[in-house]
Order: sequence, then structure tokens, then C-alpha cells
Amino acid sequence: MTVLPYCILLGDSVAAFPETGVLNSRIHQLIERDLLVLYSELSKSDISPKTFQSAALDFHEAVHAVFSHAAVVPFRFPTWLTSPELSKHLQQESLRYSTFLSRHAQHAQMEVRVTPPPTGSVADAKTGTEHLRARAAESRHLRNTAETVKKLLSSEAIEWRERDTPQGFRLYALVDRANIAAFRERLSKCEHQINVRWSGPWPATEFLESPRRSEP
Repeated sequence: MTVLPYCILLGDSVAAFPETGVLNSRIHQLIERDLLVLYSELSKSDISPKTFQSAALDFHEAVHAVFSHAAVVPFRFPTWLTSPELSKHLQQESLRYSTFLSRHAQHAQMEVRVTPPPTGSVADAKTGTEHLRARAAESRHLRNTAETVKKLLSSEAIEWRERDTPQGFRLYALVDRANIAAFRERLSKCEHQINVRWSGPWPATEFLESPRRSEP
């Protein structure tokens, strides 16, 4: 039987664990050193194209239920492992996970997407030169907007990470759990002024040190 892991957390975390998860399967606990992982015993064939969406929703609801009480490192859905493989992974990455979970026990991650307007000068460009100039201008605009967001939320955000995507910028703010409401309120007040979308709180995985091996 393969296992479907949900998330990793510190073994001494004060958290409420859901009893069932994907497709109403029982959620089990495995302890390795100072880490605890939650998982269900399932076969890959249990998740079909018809049940994939509902299974993914079950998965994320289970992870979020734990995250509402404690810091977690979520696995990607679906990740399939055997029990020995899961134990080995925890043993190999125990220091990385323990350090992250201890350091960010009271932190969460907020995501802000900075995107260009639906229509703009890039789409209107008629020549290659105009296109390049328009792209450069759009890039500057996105960068300026991103910096505006960072300054606006500087009192709530502990640290930032960012990714440049084809759709614009994705900003990830590390926020103390106690400041999430203030972060949301401050950002919601300026949504009509700047072209951004936001979501969260999420586990602070963008601030997890890169693995030496494959990560969940």
C-alpha cells in the first residue's frame, strides 16, 4: 500500500488533527525524531480523473486545518511514497524541516500578484521596436507597483520573496500570524488604486531553505 502524505510539523506542536482526509480516508501519524507527518494509506488508482478535484480539495482542507494551529511543510498533491520512503525522507531532511518549523512557528505567508492591465501598449505595438519599448515600460510599471506594495506593507511584512512570471510579479510576504488581519486590511484599502490580487494566509514555504535532495 502506498501512502499519500499531507504535511510535516514539529512533533510537540499543539495542533488539532483531522481524523479523515482525501476520499474520507483515515489520517495516520508517523513520528521521526522531532518531526511528525500526517498521511493516508491509499492506492494511486483510488484517485481517478473524476475524483481528482474533490480529492485535491480534501487534501488542502486537511492541511489548512492543521496549519490553522501550527506551522507546517505541506507536500505537493498528490505525492505517492511507500512508508519506508517517507521515513527516509524525514530522516534525511530532518534538520532543514526542524529549523524551518521552529523559526517560523508563528509566521504565515501572504501572496500578492502584481499584473499588468488587461489591455495596454504592448498589445497595441505595431513594430518590433515599439514592442520592446512597451515591454520595458510595462516591466518598469510592474516593478514600481511591486515596490509600492512593499512600502505600503512594510510595517506588517517581516521579509519578502518575489518571482518574475509571464503574468507579472508574485510577491510573498512573511507575516506574523497576529498581523494577518492588519495586512489584509491595509492591502484591501488600496486594491482599487493598484492592479494587485492577494491571497493567504498560507504555509510559509517560499521561505523554506532549498533542499539538497528532492523535496515534497
